[in-house]
Amino acid sequence: MKYLKIENDKGFYWNGTDYVEINKIDKDDLFTLLNAAESNDFEMEPYDETLLGNKAHQIIYENIYTKLEQFVNEKEQFKKEVDILYHDAISKYQVEFKDEDLEEADNIEVDDDASEIDESDDIPF
Repeated sequence: MKYLKIENDKGFYWNGTDYVEINKIDKDDLFTLLNAAESNDFEMEPYDETLLGNKAHQIIYENIYTKLEQFVNEKEQFKKEVDILYHDAISKYQVEFKDEDLEEADNIEVDDDASEIDESDDIPF
């Protein structure tokens, strides 16, 4: 789906329900576009100054297009970096946690009377 398009000398963005002129975009709309850019069906019409008659539309469209294009092109690299970062952290803390479990398991005392079942009436369930 096209989230940015040029039509009738104006730039438009998809806000989730309708195409709106690019000069009316706000921070929530930018966040919506960024979230949409994470999907594989995200498309944008390339920036072309000659197709945009309005100077404000040219500036806004070019900046948004450039940033979203950069995000789309680098999102796989970004995901890889995040995966590596979390993998390293999970591995590190998982080993520390396992070591702590082993230390605690060595210190557990077994009570011979624990095997007897207490059938008292004060059990809440």
